[in-house]
Amino acid sequence: MTEIENSGDLTWEIKFNLLTNPNIVKAWLKAMGATYILCIGILIPVFAGTGEWDAIPVMLLIFLVVCAGLTLLGFIIMLLVMGNASRARFSLSQAGVTYTSMDKKAGTLARIAVAAGGFFGSPGVAGAGLLSISGEEISLPWAAVYEALFDDKNNTIRLRNSYRDLLHLYCGNDNFDEVQRFVQNHLEKKETIEYLTGKHRFGRGIVSTLLVILASLPLYILNDILDLNILLSLMIMLFSLATIWMIPLFGWVVLVLEIGVIGWIVKFLSGTRTLKLVSTYRYKGYELLDAGEWVIILLSLAGMGYLAWTSIRALKGKRIPVLMQDQFDV
Repeated sequence: MTEIENSGDLTWEIKFNLLTNPNIVKAWLKAMGATYILCIGILIPVFAGTGEWDAIPVMLLIFLVVCAGLTLLGFIIMLLVMGNASRARFSLSQAGVTYTSMDKKAGTLARIAVAAGGFFGSPGVAGAGLLSISGEEISLPWAAVYEALFDDKNNTIRLRNSYRDLLHLYCGNDNFDEVQRFVQNHLEKKETIEYLTGKHRFGRGIVSTLLVILASLPLYILNDILDLNILLSLMIMLFSLATIWMIPLFGWVVLVLEIGVIGWIVKFLSGTRTLKLVSTYRYKGYELLDAGEWVIILLSLAGMGYLAWTSIRALKGKRIPVLMQDQFDV
């Protein structure tokens, strides 16, 4: 049902289909495909740089299976848990568009995922929950919208910038035409911003990506020195990149993982090691390290310090992820 406020703004709540809406299915497939491409784009240089060429095919297959599994899991949740439907509230004003999720099931599932991921030590599950929570409310100024694509068959309006969908407006048979006119009127009269900043944003994002990879490299070498699980180093790097590109909430995952790494370093250095040569000798972990290994540890701590700094800035709102900057007039 659409409400027309005194100012001429439009507000409506709607229950829309999920799996039977091709726009939603395509968006989910694109998101998971982009996730896989991003992961392998990062993994190949990292493993190549550390000389572990044999591990690349295995990791590619593992991430392919994981992404395929997550894709299927998403469809199963849409069908069985969500009942192939979700509820949302849309508001169109002179300033822009606001989307608010009204689906309690989705909100509960997202928070359960965060809690379960933290309890079972699964950053991937926690990250998926945080991503879902971040999308519970989205606001877009008209200046961020480059064009609108109208799908009258599915009563869907896709608001886009120059390269991707920003938000889908789901309408009913009774209000699709009215919402379409509202969107068209505002896009025609608004002053379109040349998103030359878009190029600059991606440029800054690429520079930040290179800095994150550089800061993460000592962690991979640390695996050989301290027997640190390489997946932990990989997760820190991936979630740091996700903080830069996707949502600031991923910064929490980075900070928690880094606390785990620091705890492991302290445990290793303060733990007792036994060497059997002619006689049995007992040493503290730090006594067995040479100068080069100490340099790697210090570089790892410095790199984690940089990643923690970027995460904290994102969590405080001082650094907006690249793909969220479309929602702000920046």
